Amino acid sequence: MITPKEIEQYCENHSTGQHEIFRELEIATAEFAPKVSHMQVGNLEGKFLSFFAAASGVKRILEFGTFTGCSSLHFALAIPEDGIITTLDRDPSAVGIAKTFWDKAGMTQKIESLVGDAVGSSLKIEGEIRSGIRAPYDLAFIDADKVGYPIYFERALSCVKKGGWILVDNVLWSGRVLNPKEANDHAIHQFNESRKADPRVETLLLPLRDGLTLCRIR
Repeated sequence: MITPKEIEQYCENHSTGQHEIFRELEIATAEFAPKVSHMQVGNLEGKFLSFFAAASGVKRILEFGTFTGCSSLHFALAIPEDGIITTLDRDPSAVGIAKTFWDKAGMTQKIESLVGDAVGSSLKIEGEIRSGIRAPYDLAFIDADKVGYPIYFERALSCVKKGGWILVDNVLWSGRVLNPKEANDHAIHQFNESRKADPRVETLLLPLRDGLTLCRIR
């Protein structure tokens, strides 16, 4: 996380409170995966995702990386009753936890979970969009393995309508983008460089939590 903890906490304390279920999900995630429970979007970023989805009027969301379903749930609570989130992940155990909390929040009808390789799933989705079986998406959210970001971004571009949005998490990578050393550091830095020069999108990188990029498809 790039934002100082005390600053993020201050922001949370001066924002509208979260649904109680997110605290329960945070505890369940820490028990399920104590070493990587930080992979959940934080409360402040989750609230931003909800605000953004509601303010931009999106109804159809494609998510790369479900984990235990925190971001999916934030989106589901914000979109209209006839909205849908299609979320992709390869880990059935993590998705199992996600489904428990989606059901508990009464959001199951808004969330379509596809377990398996995200690239393969998104190729199938693209085919369905092209054939008219499935409508294109209004927004994509990418929060999966960092080396895979470039291909997930291309997959998102193929599934989101023109004028739609692609949001990408962890783009500051705890500040390591400033002096990249490891493979993930270089992957995120190069991804950011590519988006800055990408004529297909208008890009804004925000220092929210661990960095969040907003791309509007031209």
